[in-house]
Amino acid sequence: MTVLIFIKDLLLATLGQMVSLFAGLFIFGLLIQFVSQLTFRSMEKAFGKGVYLVAWLGTPIHELGHAFFCVIFGHRIEDISLFRPDPATGTLGYVYHTWNRKNPWHVLGNFFIGIGPMVLGCAVLFGLFYFLIPGSSGVWDEIDLSVSAVSQESLIGGYLSVFGGSALAIIKIIFSPANLSLWQFWVFLYLSICISGNVRLSWADFKGTLSGLGCIVLPFLLLNLVLLLVGRSGGEFFPSTAASLGAVYSVLILALIMALVGFVLVYIPAAAWYRLRYGLTLNPFSL
Repeated sequence: MTVLIFIKDLLLATLGQMVSLFAGLFIFGLLIQFVSQLTFRSMEKAFGKGVYLVAWLGTPIHELGHAFFCVIFGHRIEDISLFRPDPATGTLGYVYHTWNRKNPWHVLGNFFIGIGPMVLGCAVLFGLFYFLIPGSSGVWDEIDLSVSAVSQESLIGGYLSVFGGSALAIIKIIFSPANLSLWQFWVFLYLSICISGNVRLSWADFKGTLSGLGCIVLPFLLLNLVLLLVGRSGGEFFPSTAASLGAVYSVLILALIMALVGFVLVYIPAAAWYRLRYGLTLNPFSL
């Protein structure tokens, strides 16, 4: 094996692991961010401060997600506001934190602080789904079994199939006609829309995660270096990665579904009111 081939194998192995571990998180986070922006713009254009009806719960959970990992990774929280809307900047809440840029643990923390709102928001959303929607535990058990059955040989195709099935199963169990008469369904619907709108990666969060990503890449790079030197493969040491990531992505699918549902339920009355008031079609894509 030449040096160039060795370096290529090392870089490709590390890149593949980074993509398989984190690309989906970024993709889902940015998709939810996009849908949430459409929802908030629709509400702001039609109802002004009506956006607060959704943001009052999602924003504190979003900021607490940041703050939680600030504490875990030793960042100093200089100021925090769980919900303080600022019409001038569009800010709904914030966490200002400082850290030692020479401390690898602090730098690594930036990655988790950036995705903190997704972690906490998805955890709360999953809890609501699990306890308020009848039969949800059975559906989730089936999803876990389907994810666990995905083989390494057909990883991408298997994931796509499982995620499509997961989305359909989640939609069917949530919007079952029998649920329409249950108060739990309506509580879940409202709270999940509030939360899912903030299970997202803002551009500031996205840049924050990238600043800490290097501290994650380096250990994988060193591990792959050692494994290649002894003729082993990194895949041997991550046998449960597919199942673990599949479970995480299934929760993100739930968040994306509820964000989309929230957009539809907000846009229809907002567009109708906008038409009556201004005689125009409400365009959520324009600023």
